Amino acid sequence: MNWGDELWDRYDSVVSQVSQSSRELDSWYGNFFKERSKIENEYARSLRKLIKTYTPKEKKKNREDESTQTSGFRLILQELGYQAGQHELLADSYGKDSSKAIDDRLKEVKNEMKKNKKEAESIEKDLSQSYKSLDSKKQKYQKAHVELEVTMNTFKKTESDGTISRAEVDKMRAMSNKKTRESDDTKAQYAHQLIQTNKSQQEYYYKLLPAVLNNLQSLEVGNCEFFKNIINKCVKKEKDVAPIVTKCHEEMGNVIGTINAKQDSEIVINRLKTGNVPPIDFVFEELMPGMEVKSNTEKRNTMSRGRSKQALNAEKGNVNYFQRKRELQKKIEAQESDVLKGQKEMKSLQLMIQTYTQNPKFGDAKQFQGELDAAAHKVQLLESELHAMQTELVDVDNTLENIKNQSPSINQIRREKSPSGSLASSLLSAQVSVSSTTDSLDSGQESRKHQGLDSGIYLTGNTMRQTSEWEEDVYDDLSTPLPSEDLEKVVALYQFESDSADTIPMAEREEFLIIEDDQDGWTKVKRIDNRFFDDVGEGFVPTSFIQSLK
Repeated sequence: MNWGDELWDRYDSVVSQVSQSSRELDSWYGNFFKERSKIENEYARSLRKLIKTYTPKEKKKNREDESTQTSGFRLILQELGYQAGQHELLADSYGKDSSKAIDDRLKEVKNEMKKNKKEAESIEKDLSQSYKSLDSKKQKYQKAHVELEVTMNTFKKTESDGTISRAEVDKMRAMSNKKTRESDDTKAQYAHQLIQTNKSQQEYYYKLLPAVLNNLQSLEVGNCEFFKNIINKCVKKEKDVAPIVTKCHEEMGNVIGTINAKQDSEIVINRLKTGNVPPIDFVFEELMPGMEVKSNTEKRNTMSRGRSKQALNAEKGNVNYFQRKRELQKKIEAQESDVLKGQKEMKSLQLMIQTYTQNPKFGDAKQFQGELDAAAHKVQLLESELHAMQTELVDVDNTLENIKNQSPSINQIRREKSPSGSLASSLLSAQVSVSSTTDSLDSGQESRKHQGLDSGIYLTGNTMRQTSEWEEDVYDDLSTPLPSEDLEKVVALYQFESDSADTIPMAEREEFLIIEDDQDGWTKVKRIDNRFFDDVGEGFVPTSFIQSLK
């Protein structure tokens, strides 16, 4: 069905309908696309913000210490970022692309409406002009007819009246003939115009006006088809995005499957393990009559310095052997890679020298000799450093093995496997019980002196293990004090009263030298003079109580 055939008499209503559909395309559906684009953009932006907030910081060092849970979560957030990117594409589809297409369509409809309006006005004007011409011809014909009737009546009366002269009668006859010809002429013109007007009217209502209405119908249908196509593109875009989002979900599922709680717990072990073992059993110290007993109880107040075991290790100069081993293994791996690169460079230079030597026309081979010597020297240095690291690693492994052998659990296993284990233990207890007073005291004191407080190993004089050369070097380095001029000088801001053996008192404005940097809020310092206190000692003081004099 065509509007030209069915709505020929509703031109104004048809124009209003097309204008209304265009306004809806602009304001109603256009605003929908804009709002949908805004929602997608906000969602994508929120996802980006969420990802930025909760993405774990990647460790540039010790990447192997990162748990599978942390790395898995980072990958999940990465997949979530891909999803955000797909929502940004949807936002562009609903926003920029759709808005531009709607603007172009409205511009096209507007131009077509102007053309149709101009065409409608033109054909309507032509039809009105034809109507006016027909009305004019009809009025002339009517006027000529009336005049003819009057003339004919007058002529008949004149001709029947015997009193009127023959000349007057001939004159009236001539007048009557003239009016008859005029009437016939106007009648012919009226008839011709009538035919033209009917033709124009038929053309207007059956051809020209239907064409205009059909054009308006095409615009209306075009608006509907345009909306259909643009919304279909957006839905198709969502369908295209859906498999990608599904793939992201699948990847998230795969990543979740890689999270290994057992492996993470082992990573914690590798990251925190020291290689130390629990302390050995205490030796029984028999008290004899008349023996003086010293109390080891220390008073603690609110300023008591509760340091961690790690701080105590740093204080005593002990080394975390297991972590040192891991550090050496990493360095050795990197060093081996550097050595391999250097060797490849040497081979390349040697090949260049050989090629230039065999083909002098290529150039002088001596120009590469300096580079080869430098590369060889570099490789020698790297190999020397690598050998030192490997040697140190062997020492650390031996030290860890010695520490492990001191473990009470291993000794217990050995005693249980030994047939005379229980007997030896009994004899050792009996020997301790019957020892003399002096030997007991000396044994107890020596036992405390040789306790491995930091490593968790308590060694008596009889059971102390031999220290490896590598450990002796380490302890020598740690125990060697820095020159006083290289130590940082600080001043006490407040007075501090010592309350334990490892802390020292200080007076306000007293100056010190820093021996060890801050550890858990405490700094180890050395007194410069004895103006305020008799001893020129060293110990820990609160970091917040001192200020640098730099």
